[in-house]
Amino acid sequence: MLGSMTYDDTAKKLAVKVIGTVESSLNYSAINFNDPITVGVAQWFGKRAAQILKRMRLENPVEYYGVAASLDSQIESIGPTDPYWDSRYLTQTEGNSLIGVLTRNQAIQNNQLSTDLDAYVTVFESYNFDANAHTDTLIYFMSMHHQGPLYALQVVQTLDTECTLEEMHAACLANPVLGRYGSRYQTTYDLIKEADISGVDPVPPPDPDPVFPNGNAKLIEAVGDMLLVKFENNERLTFYPDGRGRWTGRKAAQAPPEPTPEQPPPPADNGAWHHPAPGTTITSGFGPRSFDGLAYYHWGVDLSSTTAVVGVDIIAVTALVITTAYDAYEGGNQTAGGYVKGHTVDGAYTFSYNHMADGTVNTSIVGTTIPAGTIIGKEGQTGNVTGTHLHLECYEGALNDPWAPPYGNPIDPLPVLRAHGVQI
Repeated sequence: MLGSMTYDDTAKKLAVKVIGTVESSLNYSAINFNDPITVGVAQWFGKRAAQILKRMRLENPVEYYGVAASLDSQIESIGPTDPYWDSRYLTQTEGNSLIGVLTRNQAIQNNQLSTDLDAYVTVFESYNFDANAHTDTLIYFMSMHHQGPLYALQVVQTLDTECTLEEMHAACLANPVLGRYGSRYQTTYDLIKEADISGVDPVPPPDPDPVFPNGNAKLIEAVGDMLLVKFENNERLTFYPDGRGRWTGRKAAQAPPEPTPEQPPPPADNGAWHHPAPGTTITSGFGPRSFDGLAYYHWGVDLSSTTAVVGVDIIAVTALVITTAYDAYEGGNQTAGGYVKGHTVDGAYTFSYNHMADGTVNTSIVGTTIPAGTIIGKEGQTGNVTGTHLHLECYEGALNDPWAPPYGNPIDPLPVLRAHGVQI
């Protein structure tokens, strides 16, 4: 039992085993044909699957061969953040062609999962949980977060930071979405209780004999002491020196390379997400509240820094495609005042920034994609407000001009921001 164990390499191995087991039975070459592109030991899905395949293609080109040309051409030409991948299914031929690549790139899969886990720790601790004092609940949270980040945050918001593993398990099963996967989370619970890390680093099977593509070779490229042969149908094959002046399609046995110092993983989302109004505090959250004795629903989160008419800079939480922007004195809206709306580049979320100060909204950014951290205006008190603050709304999907009910369906912005490492 891990309850009081420090989150160290042993605990991380158990987290790898838990997620790898419930996702793929620790099968590094696992392919799911029933959903859009889903691959590997952690069953990375859609854009994340494209991302890790792109990593293998760029970081380990010698071991990236045999991929069906129909898929490889898209991995090369379509960015891994393109929404296309979330609806792109693999054919049987394409999936089978990935099995060898995934097996040969087990190290990249382990690195990616390790990076994922470190990001999950950051999110866990942003809710004031102690990763070292409660490693068992941390690993359970990781399993939930890997499957559904927003639902995992819904669960922890119902719990005390000193909750037990049993309490977190019960709260997960009570969640309307995660509770549908009772078998998965029973396995998660049982593995954490057993604390057995055996089988985490399986030895990959030997490479199969290479299958030579049909067609003529169009390019032979030297890669170190190896030869990379590209064929007319865009397939490729690597030949290795046999020590006698010849090259063969099978790699000779060799001593393992000297280990290199482990590099610290990048922060969650490579630091691409930011606080929308640095220097502010939350003055009203998402959900039901009352004002002047009347009950109503608050469809966003309010952040405030000052009682002055103009407050702190308001910035893009991540790279955003800006669809709408109005300065208050240009017309704005009687309710929202000066506002800016834009969606994430991958189309996952749309954000609406409201009540910004007169004359501060950057309306010239409409129709452009702005980098994370770009200043879009200043905190203000335009529209239907009683003081200076930012009212931030969040919607799922890429929307041009979203509004709260009865016109749209906003979600709580805080779990989204915290899931991407924002301390708020």
